[in-house]
Amino acid sequence: MISSWAHLDDGTYLQHPGRERYGEILAGEGNLLWIDLEDPKPDEIAILRDEFRFHPLLIDDCIASHSQPKIDEFDDYFFLVIHSVFFYAEKRMEEALSIRELDIFVGRNYVITHHQGHIRSVSTNRKRCEQGSHIMGRGADYLFYNMLDALVDNYFPILDILGERLEGIEEEILKEPKPDVLAKIFAAKRNLLTMRKIVGPQREIIGRFMRPGFPFIRAEMRPYFKDVYDHILRIYDISESSRDLISADMEAYLSSISFKLNEIMKTLTIIATFVMPLTLITGFYGMNVEIPEFRWGVWGYLTAWVFIILSSVGMFLYFKRKKLI
Repeated sequence: MISSWAHLDDGTYLQHPGRERYGEILAGEGNLLWIDLEDPKPDEIAILRDEFRFHPLLIDDCIASHSQPKIDEFDDYFFLVIHSVFFYAEKRMEEALSIRELDIFVGRNYVITHHQGHIRSVSTNRKRCEQGSHIMGRGADYLFYNMLDALVDNYFPILDILGERLEGIEEEILKEPKPDVLAKIFAAKRNLLTMRKIVGPQREIIGRFMRPGFPFIRAEMRPYFKDVYDHILRIYDISESSRDLISADMEAYLSSISFKLNEIMKTLTIIATFVMPLTLITGFYGMNVEIPEFRWGVWGYLTAWVFIILSSVGMFLYFKRKKLI
């Protein structure tokens, strides 16, 4: 699907101009054209080759997905691969993070975005363009900045969700660590690794836009990109601290399981110690030999019970004094 918007030098704002007008719009240096290709068909992908004559390798990069962000600079445009993240439902786990790629071409008077599936940062700016020409009237670098700013800001709600889940895991560990807590810890760790996998390289790439001399980025726009860089740096720091928190949760879980196992072993040891003297007494009087107490009649029977009761009480008082029970 192709969506497009154009802001002309004379102030005219066009929503969804036809493909036949792209050449006319690009001919004016003061014009700005934004084309968004969402789940494009082969004939729509051909726009990148026919109208803009982008390098064939870059078009192949759009068709094939990249796991790492990248940026390529050319004389009259630059090409950026960046990633968005979103939650999706799993069969066994509650939710997991997934990566979705966004390809961006930026020239002097155009911005082209290409992506498979919905990306929130693109949809946010599409709605802005549907409502007016504010972001289109300030140049290609300002539109590009809005793309990056919305994409980076969308990381914060995801980090908030991950933080809430880590807090829930901590509460479960402190109350009653169950086997499924370990699965939740690994799921949170996997989601955090997914976040760090894309945030780390993107931090370096976004940092390039605030340096002097980068093509098609005006000097007055560098503070805007510095703001985006500060946001993604903060996101990276939060992800680092969350990683340490997950490690601490893992250690706390293993310590809780070990403590619980020790308590079970302690209980079993006390029970076995209680039974030992009783086993000795009953085993002694159960021998198939003549014992003097057998000739005492009922008093011999009571004597055996007295030994059993006294040994049990003695063991109980001993453990109580040692504060073992």
